[in-house]
Amino acid sequence: MKHTIKKIFVIIICTICTSNVFAETTQHNDVLNNCMHAISNDENFKNTMASEIFPDASMLNQETVTENKSKIMGLIGSELLSLCSANLSTLTKRANGKVWYKRDGKTYAFQFKMDDLFSYLNIPTSIMVYNNRNLKSGDIIKLSDIPKLYWSDECSDHVIWDNLDDDAGINIAGQAVFSQYGGSDNEFFLDFEEGNNRRAFPGLVLMDKTHSTKEELVSFNNLPTAIKAAQQFASALNDTRCANDGLSVYVVSTNVEKLSTDKDVWGIVAIVTGGLVAGAISLIPGEIQHIDQVTVIDGPYLIK
Repeated sequence: MKHTIKKIFVIIICTICTSNVFAETTQHNDVLNNCMHAISNDENFKNTMASEIFPDASMLNQETVTENKSKIMGLIGSELLSLCSANLSTLTKRANGKVWYKRDGKTYAFQFKMDDLFSYLNIPTSIMVYNNRNLKSGDIIKLSDIPKLYWSDECSDHVIWDNLDDDAGINIAGQAVFSQYGGSDNEFFLDFEEGNNRRAFPGLVLMDKTHSTKEELVSFNNLPTAIKAAQQFASALNDTRCANDGLSVYVVSTNVEKLSTDKDVWGIVAIVTGGLVAGAISLIPGEIQHIDQVTVIDGPYLIK
């Protein structure tokens, strides 16, 4: 029997076609291809597709695939977090992904937009300004690593009595970038160190709601949205009073857990959803949330 490959494009409008070629990705060994092949070859992916999503091979048609898009994308997203979490930053910047599924002598290709895939992944992230410009994805920053403030008072307030400094660099940039947190209607500052009225974790960007005592951690569930916000924030901080402090902007995960009791290995905790998630959320249930450590997902974006 002739070996065929069916391409099923899991996007808003789905189409299906047939090709005789299996490997249509580029030949060079890049992060995206490695991740997509790792997912395609993973036994959990193949078993879940066969037992839970397509128990009957006749269901592998465009109509049924469209109906099950949420389940398929949720599974691919879960596999991506399991197998490719060290490269999340790189993967968010790729336009499209494609995984393969073999069944009864045929190979089905599921192609999707990476932004669409990440909309199914709930990854709590925040924006952090830090004075180490050499961190990379996966690096851990612990509360004990930050014994004192490392930015000037002109960059972000060192203490808050009544009002924040309107001219502080963090406030100016925050008002320009974080529209989902009120923009110029509210004020922004960097959280303080332990023992100095720390709200959550030092260096994280906080929003202070005008004419109230409410404060929120500037946070996102959608990783591509968080990365775009970090890039815009760093750009807005250029030529401000923060420019001479040797600072960089990072996207960090505020929800990490230890994966092994034998080694100091940490991983990002995320929720795979069956539908879209909101672009931004508040992680602080009142005024304070205790965070012991964060893990770098993206950056650094240097403040110049």
